[in-house]
Amino acid sequence: MAADETGKPNLVQIVGTVYGKSITRTDIRLTEKIDTSVKFDSRDSDRWEQMSRIQQAFGGPIYERFVKEHKIESSADEIKKFQEVSLKSTERNVREVETKLKDLKKMLAEPDLSDEDKAKVMAEIAMYETHVESLRQSLLGKTPKQIAESFITTWKVERELYRLYGGRAIFQQFGIEALDARRKLFEEAEKKGDLTFNDDGVRHLFYYYSNMQHMFIDEKEAAKVLEQPWFLNDEK
Repeated sequence: MAADETGKPNLVQIVGTVYGKSITRTDIRLTEKIDTSVKFDSRDSDRWEQMSRIQQAFGGPIYERFVKEHKIESSADEIKKFQEVSLKSTERNVREVETKLKDLKKMLAEPDLSDEDKAKVMAEIAMYETHVESLRQSLLGKTPKQIAESFITTWKVERELYRLYGGRAIFQQFGIEALDARRKLFEEAEKKGDLTFNDDGVRHLFYYYSNMQHMFIDEKEAAKVLEQPWFLNDEK
């Protein structure tokens, strides 16, 4: 790491650029040299958060331009559909949890149930009762528009990335993530000079997530789900 005249680390050192805008060590709160030999996952919160800051600083503008260039947005009809399907899904969940509660209460009434097993069943009942009450509360109103828009936009971005680049995909909280496609988008930006790195450690962490071990989805299945996501399919 470079130092100023006082011998202290120079935290204004530029570590890369995005569309010509400089990214400094200060921008990503980088205070020490990155050890590229270290393997880690989300349990290592410090490294994970550092990786996330780097991904946001360098990848965020690339992602935003991709959304803008491909005119990705959610329509009023899609938002309405999402809200309707979400409601039906919650209703199904309520019925399933209520059935589970009935079964547990029958089990609790069995005369030969040991005290230890009774305690376990009672704990499960308490957990499911809390869960079903939360589900019932969510039935009182529509899914907020902002949540619907977020899901729809995220899906459309991943679908468009997958259509363009293909590759491996994984399941995430918001649906399928086109893991390889996203990496290829960034690599393409790097080849064009839209994305540059002056620090090998920063570049290593930027691409680290895409090179980790993941549970991958069959490519045909990924394509199928991306073309017809759950919230546009209410046939169940």
